[in-house]
Amino acid sequence: MASYNIAFIGTGGRSVCYGSYLAQCPDLHIVALADPSAAHRQTMQEKSGITSRPAQYDDWRELLRQHQDLHGVVICSPNYFHPDQAIACLERGLPIALEKPVAITQGDCERIIAAERANQGRSLIGFVLRSSPFYSKLRELIAAGTIGRVITVQADELVGWLVTSLMNRSSWRRLTAHSGGSMLEKCCHDMDILNWLIGSRPAALHSFGGRQILGPNSLLPDTCDVCSHATDCTYYQKPRRAAHEDAGEDILHQFISEDNRCIYNLDKDINDIQTVSIQYENGALANFLLSFHVAGPRAGRSICITGTRGNLWGHIDELKLQHFDNATGKVTVHDTRGDGSGHGGGDQRHALEFARMLREPNYRPAQDAYSGYVSAVMCFAADRAVREARRVNFRYTTGGFIELD
Repeated sequence: MASYNIAFIGTGGRSVCYGSYLAQCPDLHIVALADPSAAHRQTMQEKSGITSRPAQYDDWRELLRQHQDLHGVVICSPNYFHPDQAIACLERGLPIALEKPVAITQGDCERIIAAERANQGRSLIGFVLRSSPFYSKLRELIAAGTIGRVITVQADELVGWLVTSLMNRSSWRRLTAHSGGSMLEKCCHDMDILNWLIGSRPAALHSFGGRQILGPNSLLPDTCDVCSHATDCTYYQKPRRAAHEDAGEDILHQFISEDNRCIYNLDKDINDIQTVSIQYENGALANFLLSFHVAGPRAGRSICITGTRGNLWGHIDELKLQHFDNATGKVTVHDTRGDGSGHGGGDQRHALEFARMLREPNYRPAQDAYSGYVSAVMCFAADRAVREARRVNFRYTTGGFIELD
């Protein structure tokens, strides 16, 4: 049996969602980990069940220098490190699994695509939702013409307490200069899903957003340890977990530090609410809503798609998808239960996409750097629309690159 050596650059929470499944493949060997935090490397190794003793490095550059026998690299570092790390791997001819988003600027996204094309590289961007049974079934039904031509989509991402805390207290996610902002860090997933389901390129969008939930509160202290709301604050030190937050997010909980700074008064510049309205080249219209600090049965991701022959709707956490047929008036319920892994059953299937890349030299996942680029540019355009209070138009140039007007 052929065997393949894998390295990880970045060993935070998302690395466990790859490592725990790749470590179970007998032909894959996790030989090296790079992360400035030795504690993160150790936690990742333990949580992933890696029984070998991978070499460990503070610096990813040293890892690449020391390991000339690699067959692939999983990059789960903070967003602002992606360009240099991804390009270095692609120039080595290594297939990469690159966590979303591709990069935090349009120029850096385009640099990564250029490196991939120049080196005949292959990438799997961390759009794990495509692998979930819920969204896979949506795609299957739309492609089969079940609802005819897609006309409109309404999609919501109502973020639970755990990820709200992760986004707004993280050492890097809470700062746009490091994460790219909440739309990019949290919702490039959702922009990609809209593009994938609608099957067309975005032509224009408008957006509104800001901070209305987690802004400064003069009645609260700067740290939790002197706060009188310890028993009734959802975010007191480590946050409570909302009922809809899944097993994959339990892993993230392991990587939230014992940070006792007040989530309201902590310095941050990301939006906690945002809407995006998108017009596609094929005429379809989509509306998307992001809101943090949401619990209860409607929290999480939901979607409703209308077509010329019917509509589809559902909530990823309800593990079912419903279809209404205009001609018959019949409602059909589709089971979308998965394997119990995070993101509605998408985590394991997504990780195994990377294993397939290593085993099949000609396999190129659809969720590649270019699809990641388009979804990222949508987030950049949405943030521009908020800042400039206007519609932003997309113009596609040579090579599929985008100019925003």
